[in-house]
Amino acid sequence: MLQPGLTFVSAFAQFSDGVALIDLDLRFRDANRALWRWLSHVSVPEAGAGTLPDLLHPEDLPGQVRAVSDVLGGARQEAAFVARLHPGQGSGWVSVTVSAVPGTPGVALIVVRRDAQRQALLDVQAELAAVTAEAERLRLALNGSHDGVWDWYPQRETIYVSPGWKRILGYHRSALDVTVDVWLNLIHPDDRPGLMPRYQQHVALESASYEFEHRMRHRMRHRNGQWVWVLLRGQVSVWNADGTPERVTGTLRDVTEQVGARHELQRTQAHLQAIMNAVPGLIGYKDRELRHQYGNVAYQEWYGRPHSELRGLHVREVIGEEMYRLNEPFMRAALAGAEQHFERSLTDAHGQERHVMVSYVPDLHGGEVHGLFVLAVDITSRYRAEQALMEEREWARTTLQSIGDGVITTDPQGCVTFMNPVAEKLTGWSAAEGSGQPIEGIMHLSTERDEQRVHNPLLVALQEQRVVGMAFDTTLRSRAGTARTIADSAAPIRRPDGTTLGGVIVFHDVSETRAMAVRMSHLAQHDALTDLPNRVLLQDRIQQALARHRRGGRPFALVFMDLDHFKYVNDSLGHQVGDELLRAVSRRLGELVRETDTVSRQGGDEFVLLLTELRTVMDVRAFADRLEEYLRQPYEVGEHVLNISFSLGIALCPTDGEDVGTLLRHADVAMYQAKAAGRGRTQFFSRDLLASVEQRHRLITQLRGAVAGGAFTLHYQPKVNAVTGAVTGVEALLRWTLPDGMPVSPADFIPAAEESGLILPLGRWVLEQACAQACQWERTLPEPLPVAVNISALQFSQPDFVEQVRGTLHASGLTPGLLELEITESLLAPDPEEARERLVVLRDLGVRLSIDDFGTGFSSLSYLKLFPVHTLKIDRAFVRDVATDRNDVAIVEAVIGIGQAMNLDVLAEGVETPRQVEVLARLGCAAMQGYHFARPMPAAEMTAWIGARRNP
Repeated sequence: MLQPGLTFVSAFAQFSDGVALIDLDLRFRDANRALWRWLSHVSVPEAGAGTLPDLLHPEDLPGQVRAVSDVLGGARQEAAFVARLHPGQGSGWVSVTVSAVPGTPGVALIVVRRDAQRQALLDVQAELAAVTAEAERLRLALNGSHDGVWDWYPQRETIYVSPGWKRILGYHRSALDVTVDVWLNLIHPDDRPGLMPRYQQHVALESASYEFEHRMRHRMRHRNGQWVWVLLRGQVSVWNADGTPERVTGTLRDVTEQVGARHELQRTQAHLQAIMNAVPGLIGYKDRELRHQYGNVAYQEWYGRPHSELRGLHVREVIGEEMYRLNEPFMRAALAGAEQHFERSLTDAHGQERHVMVSYVPDLHGGEVHGLFVLAVDITSRYRAEQALMEEREWARTTLQSIGDGVITTDPQGCVTFMNPVAEKLTGWSAAEGSGQPIEGIMHLSTERDEQRVHNPLLVALQEQRVVGMAFDTTLRSRAGTARTIADSAAPIRRPDGTTLGGVIVFHDVSETRAMAVRMSHLAQHDALTDLPNRVLLQDRIQQALARHRRGGRPFALVFMDLDHFKYVNDSLGHQVGDELLRAVSRRLGELVRETDTVSRQGGDEFVLLLTELRTVMDVRAFADRLEEYLRQPYEVGEHVLNISFSLGIALCPTDGEDVGTLLRHADVAMYQAKAAGRGRTQFFSRDLLASVEQRHRLITQLRGAVAGGAFTLHYQPKVNAVTGAVTGVEALLRWTLPDGMPVSPADFIPAAEESGLILPLGRWVLEQACAQACQWERTLPEPLPVAVNISALQFSQPDFVEQVRGTLHASGLTPGLLELEITESLLAPDPEEARERLVVLRDLGVRLSIDDFGTGFSSLSYLKLFPVHTLKIDRAFVRDVATDRNDVAIVEAVIGIGQAMNLDVLAEGVETPRQVEVLARLGCAAMQGYHFARPMPAAEMTAWIGARRNP
C-alpha cells in the first residue's frame, strides 16, 4: 500500500512533469506543483479539488476517460495517450501515462508531460494549413478581380507574369514569353516616361508602394493591336543587404472600362456644365449651413466674384446683409423641405437694377435635406414689359378718356364694350347704359342731305376685316335728338394669332374738323411769322414752273436772298424787333413782285423769290437792281430806324438747272458767294462759282482730317522794340502742311475752320501748345518771353472759354502775365456787356489782352473805354504804305495818340522795310512785328534766334 500523501508529495514535488494520484471520480490527489500549474485556470481551494476534465480538452475526454477508467478498474495495468490541454490553458499537447498502484484498488498514478515534438509538428501543420488557405483565398481573389500578377527580380533581370496578366493583353498563358524589354515595348510610347520616376521614388523609400496611373493615360498594346488602359501597382517585397531591391511584385488591372466611364463622366460633366452655363439664369447650391458650394458662370458674373472666392462663403457674405434678412425665411423653409418661389429687385455687380424670379429647391436624399439649390432668372425685361404694358394701358385709358374724339369698342358681334366720355356726349348714351348694346342702337347714322339710314362702318369692318371710313357727309343723331355731322374710321381689332378680338370706331364732329383742316393746310404751307409760302409750297410752285417750262420752254429765275448782319439786330435789339423787321421785308417783297411770282420765307432771315415772267438775264438783272434799291430804304421798326443790306444769289432755268434741288442749291451757292464777296450785292450763279464752293468743301474735308490727325504746327514771330532792339514777346501762328509737303495758307484754312466750327478744337490746341512752350521758355531763357495767341469770335463766345484759359494756365504752369490773348473788334460787337465781363475775368487772372487789326473794324472809342485791354495792334493795311501815304500816316498817328491817351501799348504789325521802321519810330510807335525782324519760325529756331540776338 502507498504511504500517506506527505510521503508521495515529498517524493514527486520537484518533478518537472505533473504527477498525482487519481481516483475513480477522476479527481486528483496529492498532485505536485507542476500539475497544479496546468490547472491554474481552475479555482482549487485545496489540494484534491482538481479533476481530469479540468486538465484535458473536452472534445478529447470520452476516449481518454475510458482508458483511465480501465486502469482504475483493474482491466489494464497502464494506459498512455496524447491529448490537448484544456482551452483554459491555451493551446498545447501533453503525453499522459496512467499506471495502476499495486495493493491500492481504485487509485492510479498519473504522469503528465508536455509533448514538445508533437506540439511543434502540429504548429507546423497549422501554419501550413493557414498558408494554404490564404493562398487559396488569394487565388480566388485574383481570379475574381481579374488582375494579373507579376514578380520581378531586378538583379537577375527576370520577370514572371501570371496567366491573368497575359489574359489582360489578349495572350494565352503560354503564348508570350515576357521579359522586361517585352513589357516596356508593350507600353504606349507617351506613357513610358512616367514609369521609372515612380519606381525610383519607391526604391528611395519616398513611398510605401508605387502606382502608375498617369491620370488614366497608361496604355498597353493588346494582341489585337488596340490600346488597353491598365492600372499598375507594385512594391519592393525583398531587399538585399546592400539596400538594393532583390524582388519587386505587384498587379496589373484592366481599367479600360473605368477610363471610358471616367471620360464619359467628364464629358457628361462638361456637357452639364455647359448647359448650366448656357441657362439664362443663375444656378447655385448652398449646404445646410447656407455656405456657397457651387455657382454657374452667370451666378459668378452676377456677384462679380470667381468660384474660388465664392466657395465656402456664407450666403449673407454673397448677397449682403439686407437681402439676406429678406430672403432668410425662404431659405429656412426650403431647408425644411418646401420649395420657395418669389420675386426680388436687386442691384448686380455692375450697379444695374435688375428684377429676378428666385426659386429655392430643397436637395432631398433619403428623406433628408442636405442643402438647397438656388435658381434665379433675370425677368427684368419681362418685368419692365409688364410695367410698360400697365403704364401703356393707363396711358391708353387716360388718352381715350381725354382725347377730343369719340371712341367706341365692340366685341366681334358688334356689341359695345367701351365708350369714352366724348362718345358718351356725342351719342347721349352713358358707358354703363351702352355696354352690351348693338352698335347700331347706340350710333344712329344717316346721310346729311336726305337723312337716309347709313350702315355702321364698324359692322362693315368686322365683316370684311378691313379698315373702313365713313362718308364725309354722315350725320350722327344723339339719344336726345341732336344731329352732328361727323367723320369717322372703323377697324377690326385682331389678336396676335389673327383672330378677331373686336372692333373700334373713332369719330368726331366734322364741322370743327373742316375748319381746322383748312387752317392746318394753310399753316402747313405758309410761314407762321410772315404768312409767306414756306419751303413746301415753294417747291410745289417750282415744280409747276418746271412743268410749264417743259411744255412751252418758258424760262424762270430763282432769287435766294439773305439779310446781312441780321444776327446783330436780334442780339442787340431783341428778337421782337428782328421778327418785326422780317415782316416789313416780306411786305416790301410782296409789293414788288407780280401776282404770278412767289415770295417764300425759308426760315431765319432767308427768302426765296420765284420769278416766272422774266424771260432774259437782262430782265432778271433789272429786277434785281430794283429789288436792291427798294429793299435798301430804311425800315422803321418801333422806335428804331434800321438800314439793312441784302445779299442775293440768282439761278436761272434752264441755264443753271432743271430740277428743284439743283436750282435751289445753285441759287444758295450764288448767295453764299455774294456774302463772301462783302455782302450787299447780287451774284448770278456760274460753273466757276460752283467749282469755288466745291473747292471750299474739299478744303473743309481735308481740314477735318488734319485736325483728327494732328497735322498742324505752331510757328512763332518775335515782337521787337525797334528803339532798344529788345525782344518783347512772340506771337503764336498756326501752320498746316499737306502730306505732299505743300503748305496751306492761313488765309485759306482759318476762314474755313471758322465756318465749319473746327476753329474750336484748333483754338484749344493752339492755346495749350503755346502755353506749354511759353512755360518752357520761362524756365530756360534768362528773361521771360510773353506769347500772344489769336482768339476767334466763335471760340470767345463759348460759355466755358474763361475756364478753358484758366485750366490751360494751371495745366501748363505758365505765369498768367506771360499769356496775351489777341481779339478782334468784330468779336466784341455782338454783345459788348457780356464780352466786357469775360475780359474783366481774364484780366483779373493776370492775362494780357490786345485788340488785333485795330482800325479795320468798328474802331469805337467807347469800346476802348469799356473793355480792359492792354495793347492796340495797328493793322498791316495801314503800315504797308505808311512811308509814302499821308493818309496812312495820319491813321497810324491817330491810333498811337489814342493809345497814349488811354495808357495803352501800341504795336505795329506787318513791318517789312527799314523805312517803315523809321517812320513808325518817329511817330512814337517803338513796338513792331514783321518780316523786317524775322519770319515766323518753329519753337527751336525761335529759341536759337533769341540766343543769337542776345549774344551776337
